[in-house]
Amino acid sequence: MDSHDISLLRDTMDRTTDDLPPLPDLAPLAVREGRRRRTRARLAIVTTAFGAVTAGALGLTLLPGANTGVAMPAAVPPSTGATPGAAPSTHYPSVVVEETPGVTPPDNPDGLPEAERERLAAHQQRVAALLDDLLPATVTEIRPVKDNVRWYRITAGGKTFQTTVSVRPTDDRTLEPCLSAPARKFTCEAVTFAGNREAQLRSMPVNTSDTMGSDVTFLYGGSRVTLSVAPENVSAPVTPRQLMTVAEDPRFLDLVRDTDEHPVEKKAPPAIPGG
Repeated sequence: MDSHDISLLRDTMDRTTDDLPPLPDLAPLAVREGRRRRTRARLAIVTTAFGAVTAGALGLTLLPGANTGVAMPAAVPPSTGATPGAAPSTHYPSVVVEETPGVTPPDNPDGLPEAERERLAAHQQRVAALLDDLLPATVTEIRPVKDNVRWYRITAGGKTFQTTVSVRPTDDRTLEPCLSAPARKFTCEAVTFAGNREAQLRSMPVNTSDTMGSDVTFLYGGSRVTLSVAPENVSAPVTPRQLMTVAEDPRFLDLVRDTDEHPVEKKAPPAIPGG
């Protein structure tokens, strides 16, 4: 490549990145995901421009199926599952949780075939990507729990919290009554979303009267859907309303529909009214 080609490359790179807005001056946690995606977008544009200029300088015609010997840059996929069932572009490493401290759980405790374990792990990756995109920016890490498809670990404020995202087959056709008990700091709010679908948002003390957990429950098809975050010495960093933001997102409802048709959990026992 001569000096003219280098100059052309530089001009092309400058033009393609000039129109991108500067990163906002926000707190680091608030721009964590946005900064990462902005960087990917800039990299995709610049590398595509580089490939086009290089091909032109070398006199190559890049046609489908042409064996040019030049590896073109791959397009960067969207950061979350814009297409239902699509694999997330970011990998969320799984974590092994010792339910009994000091006792490492066995690998593949349910004795599942490898193909089924891979299917469940792919489901967890899809859920983790949605949680990463939809939970508040104060949540800085999402980790699926290995071999427990409904469990996740989220990190906020330097602490880790157990999180449940469950789409479980059930025979229930109605939710139990939504009752509050202010004296016990237990609140339940019924809301309607996605047309006429009912969800129940609960906040309740867990472990102690001062550590609050959050929960959202609704029925979809033949499944009971639950999103919850348990406290860990301090109250859950996500409120029921913030969990509802996840639940009502069209991408999450796409996941729920797919999981209702192809379950990843065993059928739940019937709900106990008032239980």
